Amino acid sequence: MPRRLRRPALSDGVVRLEPLDRRFVRDFEAVVRDPDIARFTRVPSRPANGFVESWLERYERGWQDGACAGFAIVAAEDGGFLGFVALIRIDWEALEAEIGYLVAPAARGRGVAGRAIELATRWGLDELGLRRIDAWIDTENAASMRVVERVGYAREGIRRSTHFKEGRRVDMAVYSLLPGELHQPPYPRPGSGVNP
Repeated sequence: MPRRLRRPALSDGVVRLEPLDRRFVRDFEAVVRDPDIARFTRVPSRPANGFVESWLERYERGWQDGACAGFAIVAAEDGGFLGFVALIRIDWEALEAEIGYLVAPAARGRGVAGRAIELATRWGLDELGLRRIDAWIDTENAASMRVVERVGYAREGIRRSTHFKEGRRVDMAVYSLLPGELHQPPYPRPGSGVNP
């Protein structure tokens, strides 16, 4: 059932989520070639010319038809690009979605992923009325698993030897979050006297 999505203004004062569009092409072209992004995300290992444009177009269409909702993660203070978070697949009949994310190498280790996941998850549950959000994470990506656990996602188990991309099969940890399970943010808030 196609459903046009309202483009929200989401921020926690440290990061801001901006709906994806073509103005982020250069930022994404720089990060999709990072080895960790190639290893742990569905971004192709060797992105072809035009990959970023078609990827962003998919998310632009998603805002129109409700199939997905993608955001650039930017610094609230200066708008600097930090990464990406999205409900990469929304099933309106089941009221379920899958969340995905990546953080630019220079922004890692600063709580960016957790803040963005929290904002996107809260929006999906509260504004879209979703009843479940999944995260599927390669079991070798310990840092990513820690991030979703801090936000409140519960590990349900391992989906063994599942197709990931490009003929690769990996073990995927399956996480989920239901309404009422989102933790209070474990990240310092602006003005708390603690650096993020």
